Amino acid sequence: MLFKKGTDEVNSLLLSLSLAVGFLTNSLWGIVEAAERGAAPRPNIVYIVADDLGWKDVGFHGSDIKTPNIDSLAQAGARLEQFYVQPMCTPTRAALMTGRYPFRYGLQTLVIPTPSKYGLPTDERLLPQALKEAGYKTVMVGKWHLGHADRKYWPRQRGFDYHYGAMVGAIDYFTHSSGKVMDWFRNDKPVREEGYVTQLLGKDAVAQIMEHDPKTPLFLYLAFTAPHSPYQAPQEYLDMYKNIADPTRRAYAAMITSMDDEIGKVVAALDKKKMRENTLIVFMSDNGGNRLAMLAGDADVSKLKLPADNGPYRGGKGMLYEGGTE
Repeated sequence: MLFKKGTDEVNSLLLSLSLAVGFLTNSLWGIVEAAERGAAPRPNIVYIVADDLGWKDVGFHGSDIKTPNIDSLAQAGARLEQFYVQPMCTPTRAALMTGRYPFRYGLQTLVIPTPSKYGLPTDERLLPQALKEAGYKTVMVGKWHLGHADRKYWPRQRGFDYHYGAMVGAIDYFTHSSGKVMDWFRNDKPVREEGYVTQLLGKDAVAQIMEHDPKTPLFLYLAFTAPHSPYQAPQEYLDMYKNIADPTRRAYAAMITSMDDEIGKVVAALDKKKMRENTLIVFMSDNGGNRLAMLAGDADVSKLKLPADNGPYRGGKGMLYEGGTE
């Protein structure tokens, strides 16, 4: 996990809070409180979350997977190498949105399955609601997975001014569907379009930045589905990893590099808009890389060698070992 250096005041606040409590969520809520008091400047916040990314599957941790843009953020910013998340998707995202441990509101165990009708309780005050009250424009691009069966749980009903992306845990990267049901929305309305999910999310995040009025602070929550299964990537990215014999690992590597390219475009958009110097950029994974077929969502990976590499850490997604909570 890493974040970009900003002003000395903001960086000092964020570092002290995150190192003290271990979860950066508290730092973001600290910004909210400071902004409400008028005690500190309001930086733009771009919070980027990868899905099931292995600890070692980035260049700055020694991987052969190409992640130059993520590596650049790590080199220029602060790296929190003892930063812990929940071992699965929904609990981590719930903790991020609420600033509270998931067991306090019933989301500690596993994820919200596709057939389920429950979601993040509506009596919880969420980060986008608080930031909106502090004067931010709140934008979400990507995967939600905090309730999908009832619209009262959806991002636009929970404090986001805008949402584009998926509601459930895992979708096909080309058909945008889960279990043959389309799961692709813009502002609560189904969207049918062609394209690779990772690239569509990056493109939309860039568009939101370019259209933004810098006079208003921006909170952009960019939640990629990559590199969660199914393991799919455009051919041009697969061709970059012809040296990897295993097709699943090849596709997984291609997915990560595609995500990295989109992160690079987002950072470039901030530069072009002259917003970067007053922007806090955070990058993290929702949990460790997956090592269990049963935790792969709707995709059947039972006959595949799962590709994530958590480096020196034991276990992976769904486990309380550091490979899962990295």
